This record gives sequence, structure tokens and C-alpha cells, in this order.
Amino acid sequence: MTILLQTAPWLIFAAALLWLHSLRSNNLGHVDILWPLHHVMVCFGVCVALPQLEWRGILLLLLVAVWGIRLATYLAVRAAGRSEDRRYTEIRANQGPLFKFTSLFIIYLLQALLALVISAAFLPIVEYAGPWRLIDSALFALILFGLLYEVIADLQLSAFLKQQSAPGQRETQLLRTGLWSLSRHPNYFGEWCFWFGISLLALSAGSWFGLVTIGLVSWLLLRFTGVERMESGAPARRPDYQNYQQQTPAFFPVFLQPQRLLQRRKNPAAKTLLMLLCCAPLLLLNQPSLAIPASTEHWYFKAFIDNREVGYHSFDVTRDGQSIYLSSRADFEYRLLRVPLFSYTHEVKERYDENLCLEYIESSTETRREKIALNGQRTQGGFAVNTIKGEASQDLNVPCLTTFAYWSPKLLTQTQLLNGQDGRLMPVTIEPIITDGTADNTRKSYRLQAESLDLTLHYSANGQWLGLESSLPAGRRLIYKLENYRAAAALTEQSSLNQ
Repeated sequence: MTILLQTAPWLIFAAALLWLHSLRSNNLGHVDILWPLHHVMVCFGVCVALPQLEWRGILLLLLVAVWGIRLATYLAVRAAGRSEDRRYTEIRANQGPLFKFTSLFIIYLLQALLALVISAAFLPIVEYAGPWRLIDSALFALILFGLLYEVIADLQLSAFLKQQSAPGQRETQLLRTGLWSLSRHPNYFGEWCFWFGISLLALSAGSWFGLVTIGLVSWLLLRFTGVERMESGAPARRPDYQNYQQQTPAFFPVFLQPQRLLQRRKNPAAKTLLMLLCCAPLLLLNQPSLAIPASTEHWYFKAFIDNREVGYHSFDVTRDGQSIYLSSRADFEYRLLRVPLFSYTHEVKERYDENLCLEYIESSTETRREKIALNGQRTQGGFAVNTIKGEASQDLNVPCLTTFAYWSPKLLTQTQLLNGQDGRLMPVTIEPIITDGTADNTRKSYRLQAESLDLTLHYSANGQWLGLESSLPAGRRLIYKLENYRAAAALTEQSSLNQ
């Protein structure tokens, strides 16, 4: 969400500039051109804030950029030399003389806000660190379908309008061929499919914000500036439009409405399309799944300093057989008499191979005194680390590097670990803790020491991480208490803990 807040001033600035232009030109229609460009600006902001992106995020931002630049160009060419769109003329007449000032808020800034909220669906998709899934392929196909459907509809409309401008053509003639024979607003339907695919991708990444996105897009396309406003008064202006309304659906094309499609007995292409749509699910059912079942584990720890709860630390680990993905977040705050003495926020995304060798890392750490950002990736010569804090990048000549991956018992065999906050390679010693007295067969504990760190790690008998304790200054202790653990389609990682 921080990325959106950083991008918001640029959207507001662009909206204010175009509003000033509208005062001079007395034309609000140019605001439509800015709408897709708002989303392109958000894509640019995401690329600046997250220079390291997975293929899922790169493909999404590329498609949104193509959609936005193409649509803005099309609208600009169409609006060149034309008077203000009828929709905005009607709004201007209803609002009165003060509208030229209030339009800044109810048109331009409102548009920027809606674009920002809709674009929030990009973030969970680009930040999702899991492997490529079969559902990703299906939803990106839906996004591409929506983009192509919208482009073809616009091209057909442009060709029709060019033909109508020729001498001898009837002005009341309607475009009722191609995609425009399947619905009255195929360009809107294509755009809806485009955003519907993005919304489903956000939902599949675990963010319910996808529902907000598709809800807003549906409202805009069907009610606010789309179908309802475009068709307001259309039958009165064009007598043949009422017949068009009776025979052709407004938004969803006839191939999604079988009862309408079957009524078109004189259209063999439509019947063939219906048969293919009916048979497609049977073909999909007979296809073997290409996805490799991924196992996931989730840890949620409450963090305590002595007996006082100070925050939480969560870990999500996904294993797909060849790679291991980690997404983790810690958020601590320690107060004394309601005065914050210490705060700590740490987010990290990591990718490992099957041997727990680090392939990629991206982290951000913020305390009351400093902010640190780190990214690194494995190279042919070792591992390249860059800390965005003024220091130069460094190459670690280590063939297999591991961070403080407490969630994996393989950590216990390491002699040096990468500090995921500042990029330092730290020598460590890890030894089992031999308890005096009665033996505890339910868990095993280990002591990890590295420079100023002194940790006690707890694992179950079969290698599941249970918690940790860390020594702090002034004799205090940081304690992780496991609040929630979930595993889906996962076999708990085994290790030789009986050393």
C-alpha cells in the first residue's frame, strides 16, 4: 500500500494539469484519455519501488501498460477536433455555472482516486512469490482475451465511423456487424474481462481487494460513465436504436447467453460457437493436470519481551518440489508508559532451490532510527548483494548461501548465514542443548551464536519449528510463542536431530 501512496501525488498532479486545460478549452472529454494513463503511472511506480519482479508481475504490468497506452492513444485520436462528449455536456448543464470549479473534485480527482483504488489489485499479484500455477495461465489468457476483444471492437467501430463520414451515407445507420452484433457495447465487455482477470489473479494471491476492483470496474462500465449513460436518450436520437436494443444484449455477448444464441437460427457461425463452448468443459476435464502440487506451511508467532507482548512475526513457506519460497513479516513495538521506546518492521521475500541454497532475496527493515532495503541474487560466481543504504554492492563467493531460515531444520548444519537485514555474511555456531534431568522426547533445542546474537531454537521431534528465544541487553529476553501453525499438502521436513 505504501507504493500507492507514493504514486498518488503524481496522479493528482496529472489530474490538476488536465483540469486547468479543461478551463481553457471548455472541454471535459479529455479526462477519458487520462483514465488509462493513471493505471500506467501506477505500473511505473510499482516498477520503481520493486526493481526485482517475478515473471507474474512483469507480465501483468506489461499487459496493463499496453492496455493503457493503446486506449489512451485511441481516445486521443478519436477526440481530436471534436466537441465535448455529450455525457459531460449533460453533467455540465445539470451542475450549473460553478461546475468548472467543482469539476476538479467530482471529475478529475475522483477519477484519480478510483484509478488508484482499482490499481491496488496489482500489488498482491506482483508481490506473490509462489511458483507459476495453472490458474495463472488461465487468468492471463482471460486478461489477453479481454484486451484483444476490446481492441477488435474499437477497430471495427473506427472503420465504421470512417465509412459513415463518406458522402451519401445515412447518419442514423447503426453498426450491427462483427462483435457489435453480439452485444451493443463489446468494447466495454472486453475491458470488463481484462479487469475481471486481474481481479481473479489478486484473489488467487490471497487478497480480497480483487473484489473491490471488479466491483468498481463493473459499476463504472455499467452505470456511472458506461452503458447506462451512453444509452440515455439514444432511442429518441436514433429511431432504429430501439430495435437494436430489442435484438442485441447490452453488455454480455450472446455467446454467454445460450437462449439468445439458439434463437439465431440464421446464424450458423453462432451455432458452431455455442457447440464449441458446450464441448470445451469436456475437453478440459480429460486433460491431465500440469501443475505440480505445492506444499505450504504457515507460522504465526506472538513476540514477547519478557512477559510483555510487543508484536508478531509470520512466516509463509511454499515448496513446489524444485524451489522454496518464503514470505515473512515482523512488526514489533515496545512502549513504556505509552511512550514508544522501540519499533521494528521487517519484510522479506526469499527463493531457495531444493537444497536450501538461496537464489533470490528482497527485504526492507525499518526502525525508529533507520531504514534499510536489501536485494540480492545468485550468480555464477556466488551471490551478489546490494543494500540500498549508500553502500556498494558486494559479491559473496559462497556456492550455497542460506539466511537465518529457522523454519528449516537444514539451518542446523550451517556454519555461516546471510543476515537478511544488512547483507552481512556471519559465521555461526549451532549446538544442541543437552538438558539435565528427565529427557523431553517431544522437542529438541539448539543454541545459535553469531557475533552479538545468542538464540535458542526449539523444534519438535520430527523437525517442525516451534519457537525461539533471544538474549537482549539489560538481561531481557525476546520470546516467540507459536500462536498458529498450518500445513497444506505438506510433509513435515525431516532432519537428523538426534545428533
